[in-house]
Amino acid sequence: MSRRRPYRKKFQPKRPARQPQQQKPSFFLLDQFSLEDIKRWTALRDKILRYHWEYYSSLAYQRSRVTDEIRAALLEASEKPFQFSRWQRVVKYKYALDPLSVVGSVTDIGGRFNVGDIDPARFPPFPALYVASDSSTALQETLGQDNHQELNSLELALSKPASIANVSVSGSVNAVINLKAPEKLKRFVELIKDFVVPGHLARTTQEANWEPPGLIRTIPQLLHAFLYPDWRQWANLYDVPVASQLFGQLVVDAGIDGIVYPSKFSGKDCLAIFPQNFENESHIVLDDEPPPEVRLRRLDASVWRDIGR
Repeated sequence: MSRRRPYRKKFQPKRPARQPQQQKPSFFLLDQFSLEDIKRWTALRDKILRYHWEYYSSLAYQRSRVTDEIRAALLEASEKPFQFSRWQRVVKYKYALDPLSVVGSVTDIGGRFNVGDIDPARFPPFPALYVASDSSTALQETLGQDNHQELNSLELALSKPASIANVSVSGSVNAVINLKAPEKLKRFVELIKDFVVPGHLARTTQEANWEPPGLIRTIPQLLHAFLYPDWRQWANLYDVPVASQLFGQLVVDAGIDGIVYPSKFSGKDCLAIFPQNFENESHIVLDDEPPPEVRLRRLDASVWRDIGR
């Protein structure tokens, strides 16, 4: 008779205890700050804005002391006349039936050479009409305002989903400042190169460890300031016009019709026109037959007196 083996319970590894399922957080904390932090940031913001307002006011006062000389220097530097044929103007779709309108130029902070809605009480807006020598440059200048390493400037402009209208224009203006011939502005630079920053503002930058304010001493510095690619940043951050906008105001005050400048994208010619200064033969006209709804096909001094009021 065979001997039975004693019963042995089969070994089973012990299962780990089931962990309770963790609930995913409903939000992620990105930052936290106290009421004192907010007060400190507000005080810093006010300090920065006050500094830039005083900086602007100081230079405005120094310019006011040589107003007549600046006007004479700009008139001397101007080219007369300036004619353009079949240049291009790109406008937002809502202005498609009014392509010679300057209303869009005074919205937001304005354009490179004109002041918009920055602070109307301190900086009265004034309009400009912008055109470019070819359609791709006009498109880039209107839409390609962002920096992007993977796209070139034209591709970036084409990637914008905004609806636009592109029209061909020709015209003639009595006088322009041509930034592609900057040597003509030598006398203007001579008038502003000795401007100074008040001592208390210089001390503020040292105490706050800010970059000291720059002053224009040479023609290359002048061009750099007027053609700076990210010119919008200054007005958006500090609530004061950028150097190119202030220059546009000086040009308008001198009675000059426009400013020729190279595109920051293509280097080709662009023109900022100030129709409020139109006299005699200055005009801009649509080249092609527009839709019947378009009322303004030619902009000149007589028309501007009616629509510019």
